[in-house]
Amino acid sequence: MKAIIIEDETLAVRSLKTLLMQNSVSDIDVVAELESIEESVGYFRSMPSPDIIFMDIHLADGNAFKIFEQVDIDSPVIFTTAYDEYALEAFKVCSIDYLLKPVTLDSLERALNKLKLFDPEERKAHVNRTRTMLQGGGKIKSLLIMLADKFYPLPVEDICYFYTANEKVSAFTADGKKHPVDRTLDALSEQLDEHTFFRANRQFIIARKSIKDVDLWFGSRLSVNLTQPVPERIIISKTKSPVFKKWILEE
Repeated sequence: MKAIIIEDETLAVRSLKTLLMQNSVSDIDVVAELESIEESVGYFRSMPSPDIIFMDIHLADGNAFKIFEQVDIDSPVIFTTAYDEYALEAFKVCSIDYLLKPVTLDSLERALNKLKLFDPEERKAHVNRTRTMLQGGGKIKSLLIMLADKFYPLPVEDICYFYTANEKVSAFTADGKKHPVDRTLDALSEQLDEHTFFRANRQFIIARKSIKDVDLWFGSRLSVNLTQPVPERIIISKTKSPVFKKWILEE
């Protein structure tokens, strides 16, 4: 599999290449290392498309999404970045995954396993469906959960809450199971039905159906109790409390 790395930090390139050599999912040959938007645009205009692109978002000469504005890229992209605020925009292009730095071997292999799920035509259809959904305001109905040796769909309606810790997001279902999710809470906030789910704070997105009751908390804040055990108390800030009260009254 031929790969291109678009990254302006030398150490990050070295680290990623080391992980690519260590991965047990695919044999990957890095055929080019590009450092800027200008260099990348020139490359894609003159060279054949690779099998996979690893792309940082913040490059020396600007935001990497500007590359997609100047050239058509059909190759799948795995974004590697230290920032999570661009996750939604990443899903609008040929993104297979969005890995937060520092990239680990485990997260890289999950992304490569996801890539193997689709042949080129299936991948193109997947990207087009995602673009249509996001541009048209549609909301996701299920998530694809990737494990080391298998994958499975998880209906969103089965999820009681999402929780993030140590830069990893998990979905928890009513049966007490924990499912790894390869999207950030910021991205999920945009993609989930806002009538069904509420972004309580930086750690939690909670489902309406899972709310048991709400306690008044110190400093005009609220403490939400769910029907399922949670890793830590769910506190809604004073500023967000009025929004939550309005949301919880909606039918």
